[in-house]
Amino acid sequence: MKNYALELFLLTTTLSQMNNREMVIRLFVESMNDIFPDYSYKWENEKKGSETSIEVCTRKKSYGYFTCLSSGDIEATEEKLIHNAVQLLAIFLEKIEQETNLQHLVNDQTEELSAANENLAISNTELKEQIQAHKQTLETLRKSEEKYKSLIDKVQTAIVLYDAYGNIINTNPLADSLLGISEEDTAAEASRKLQWDFYREDGTKMQESEYPVYQVLTRKIEVRDFIIGIGHREPEKLVWALLNAEPEFDENGEIIQVIVSFIDMTERRKTDEMLRQSQKMDAIGQLAGGVAHDLNNMLGGIVAAAQILKNPKQNLDEKGLKFADLILDASQQAAELTTKLLAFGRKTEIEMAPVSICSIIDDTISLLRRTVDKRISISFENQADEEIVSGNKTALQNALLNMGINASHAMPKGGKLQIKTRNICLNEKYGKSSPFEIAAGNYIEIEIGDTGTGISPENISKVFEPFFTTKKQGQGTGLGLSTVYATVQNHLGAINIHSELGTGTVFHIYLPTTEKNPEAYPGKDLSFSGKGVILLVDDEELIRVTAQETLEEMGFSVITAENGREAVNTFKERNEEIDLVIMDMLMPVMNGSDAFMVMKDINRDCPVIISSGFTKDENLKELKDAGLAGFIQKPFRIYDLSQLISEVLNHDHP
Repeated sequence: MKNYALELFLLTTTLSQMNNREMVIRLFVESMNDIFPDYSYKWENEKKGSETSIEVCTRKKSYGYFTCLSSGDIEATEEKLIHNAVQLLAIFLEKIEQETNLQHLVNDQTEELSAANENLAISNTELKEQIQAHKQTLETLRKSEEKYKSLIDKVQTAIVLYDAYGNIINTNPLADSLLGISEEDTAAEASRKLQWDFYREDGTKMQESEYPVYQVLTRKIEVRDFIIGIGHREPEKLVWALLNAEPEFDENGEIIQVIVSFIDMTERRKTDEMLRQSQKMDAIGQLAGGVAHDLNNMLGGIVAAAQILKNPKQNLDEKGLKFADLILDASQQAAELTTKLLAFGRKTEIEMAPVSICSIIDDTISLLRRTVDKRISISFENQADEEIVSGNKTALQNALLNMGINASHAMPKGGKLQIKTRNICLNEKYGKSSPFEIAAGNYIEIEIGDTGTGISPENISKVFEPFFTTKKQGQGTGLGLSTVYATVQNHLGAINIHSELGTGTVFHIYLPTTEKNPEAYPGKDLSFSGKGVILLVDDEELIRVTAQETLEEMGFSVITAENGREAVNTFKERNEEIDLVIMDMLMPVMNGSDAFMVMKDINRDCPVIISSGFTKDENLKELKDAGLAGFIQKPFRIYDLSQLISEVLNHDHP
């Protein structure tokens, strides 16, 4: 770009110094054409005598006409042209100054803009880095949330989130399953409308003010280890849960949500209930056994005394003999009652042998048809291929007979008693969840159902308890089903019950089957008399007196002792002449078990019989392993004792 101001300055200076005016004008026109190429300058001269007239014009090349800059004589034209050039130079100088200032301003602003651009570029880079970091954070959060959600979904704890108004805002799949929330319910609006009933541990319905979430929202506290029953939308399903509820607060201390977590305790509660029931039964069994022991001791003396009175040597008249029989009959009934008590407590050792369940059921049905109301129809459907069990025929028949009679009492206007059998295989899982000591294996299931009045829910858990009965006073002892329960336990089986009021009751009994076949056993000779010396040990004087009389009637000489310590001292002195020891188990000073062990150390060949009204099976097993010759349950009849003595004395014992 040309420096117009400099050229104008040079032109002006040159023109002012030249003497040839015509040359000044020509140079001006040529210079202006050169300086301003977009314009066209021209000049013309005209001779008028001695005078020369000159005209200088200009136009923009895009225009079609010229503008006169100066005209007239040479001198005047020259002056005007120089004057115009000077003015133009002044204008250009001012313009140059303005452009210079503007350029400085532009340069300054350009520098500022450049600096701003650099800062903007730096900020832009930083912003990009922040955006990238934010994206990475969001991705990390997304993955963390997915991982958290996956963990929440997989964890074996039900989780429910409530908002500050008590509305459900989120759940995990386990909570949905336990609460009965379907896929259609998972929408926020739908879930807020879901309602459940909540129950206390005793089964009674809670008030809203007792709800754990209500407690958290109103009192701003945590709720820990809260046992609650949740009423499912399906009326028959009740979920028992161990629940925790924890609030989350904002910076102002206000609750923003409540996290409720709970685990399903339904099956565990059932198992605990069965365990408590089993423990209760065991405790009552201990009590029953203790009562039976004392009662059997007294009954033993009464029975023995009545049998002695019936001995012809007593010369009783007919009336006396009748009263003695009445005493024996009453004692026998009382003995049967204590036998039930001992059976309930699993305190008696029963003889086991392979027996046919179907045969026992057939015999039981025959007895029931002659006993129960004729309006009750009895049917038996056998679907079992394996029906041999290792058991006691009498105990099993008594149990089935008891259940049949109970069922008939529930059908006072007639009905149906149905007995069914089938084979079933029980696994370890069933055994672990059962209150019975039951092993995995093959079983026969005996189903006994009636169409009677049914049992109320509050009484279901009590039916196997001894002395519990819904019958009027004097119409039942309440020992029937407790004896059945004990019999099933003794046979390593299980029993459960289902009942509905107005519909009927069904019992299911499970007994392990065996591949052994039933065997026939020969009868026993009930008469016996002998000779020799018997050491009789019992802390009850009545037992000692009556038993001594009985043994002497058999032909034996009798030495008595009232406790284990006295018996041991006597045995040390006279063991060589003693042929047999008959000893009670529970005695003061030294019990029968300890005395037995000492006697075996003194003379292992002398046989010992334990006679007791209450003895645990495990104690007898230990004594048998140590050489016990026999056991007889109090109260006993003379012929039972006679037969046992005969077997022991006519058999070689270690």
